[in-house]
Amino acid sequence: MRIGWRFLGLWAFAAAATAYALSPGSEEQLAMLARDGRTSEAASELARLLALGRRDPAFLAAAARALESTGNRGLAEDLLERYLVERPGDVQVLEWLANLYRASDDRPAATRTLVTLVALAPTRPRLWALLDLYRAQERLDEEREFLKGIVDETLLRPVDVERLGILLSWAGERAAALDALRRADALMPATQEIGRIVLFDLLLAEGLREEAAERAGHWVADWRDKPWLGVHVVRRMAARGDPASAVALGAQVIALSPATRFYLARVVAEDGSRRIATMLLEDWAQGGPQPSSDAVAGYVAAAYAVGDVAALWRKASRILAEPGWYEAQIAIVEALALRYGLDAIAPLRPRLPWAALQRQPLFAARLALHEGNPFLARRVLESVDPETLTAPARIEWVALVSLISGDAAALAALGDLLRRDRLPTDLLPVQLRLAERLGHGGEQRLGLDALRRSALAPATIARQAQAQQAQVQSTAKAGLDARSVQ
Repeated sequence: MRIGWRFLGLWAFAAAATAYALSPGSEEQLAMLARDGRTSEAASELARLLALGRRDPAFLAAAARALESTGNRGLAEDLLERYLVERPGDVQVLEWLANLYRASDDRPAATRTLVTLVALAPTRPRLWALLDLYRAQERLDEEREFLKGIVDETLLRPVDVERLGILLSWAGERAAALDALRRADALMPATQEIGRIVLFDLLLAEGLREEAAERAGHWVADWRDKPWLGVHVVRRMAARGDPASAVALGAQVIALSPATRFYLARVVAEDGSRRIATMLLEDWAQGGPQPSSDAVAGYVAAAYAVGDVAALWRKASRILAEPGWYEAQIAIVEALALRYGLDAIAPLRPRLPWAALQRQPLFAARLALHEGNPFLARRVLESVDPETLTAPARIEWVALVSLISGDAAALAALGDLLRRDRLPTDLLPVQLRLAERLGHGGEQRLGLDALRRSALAPATIARQAQAQQAQVQSTAKAGLDARSVQ
């Protein structure tokens, strides 16, 4: 019997030991509760264990891992913070905690943790993550001081060096800013511009114009797809009173992007640097192919804005001296007449070839009428095919015919086109109004028949007629004014 009781005792002890061995540990119990969604029970169990003094790092780390695996980041973060009280220098746990905070989008806590981590064990990814957090929170002063404290610059990205220079410039630390931005200029991709623009402005502010011009010359070549940046450096150089450098940079910008010339000259003039603006326009249409009429109009607008009338007239004289440049010649004379009036172009008129005038017959007719030669004006208008004109030009054509030859002649010309089925639809309202005004019933019926055949709605025709009558009256008044001058 004694052997039996002893055996039973051993068996009971073994069973208890086995049950204890097989029972889940504290951290496993937490994980099971959290996994089953029983988070309140898990929190209670965690609080109970902590109250019992369970603060050993192994337990806290294991419990945090278990809780994190079930998505309970908040409890895991709290445990890791308690762990770090015991072991503040644990780099792996600091990185783990920082990642948890970043995953939870708790930027202040992530920043605080990364500051400690980078101070203990700086690496590129850790340092870059901290800098990105500073920028995301716009903590500019802390970011600047942190960057200033980096001894090993190999840990920094080129954008970080550029950023340091910009932050230093904002803080008024010009010498340090120049040093950082010069280093960034050598490191950044060729197309980068923000730090370089800041560097350029700082160099000018410090009176280092030669260095600014030299660096800007390299940058402009890389900014061929961003001509507005070239415009900026030219304007800034011009504003600093360095004409030679401004013109040289401007010539480089224009060579890379010719379409910027007129805008560049205009804004430089508006900034107060009219002499530089004139120099930027000086070599336009000189020693090259004939410019288009659009380019001529752009030049005249820019030169007018610059205000150097003598330079504008010199350019017009040079264009008129070019053999065969008929399109450019009539374009510049017409643009000057538009800006300064027909009387102003009198000195240029003898040099304007007839072949050039023929390219703009309506302007030629206005000019001939202004010069007291209605015979030539009538002859020019007879050669005009209204179908080849734009809608506004057609209205001007009718007004000029009425002014030179009378309303009856204008109505006859419109009727002839109508009978040959060549009258543009937008001139039908003009034909009807002329016929009504002159009391010509036959022409009026002809116009009405054409109107019925057209696809235009009556309301549309009425609106066109009203608008066109106003334009005809305006054009006619301008012609009468010209006639009265004669």
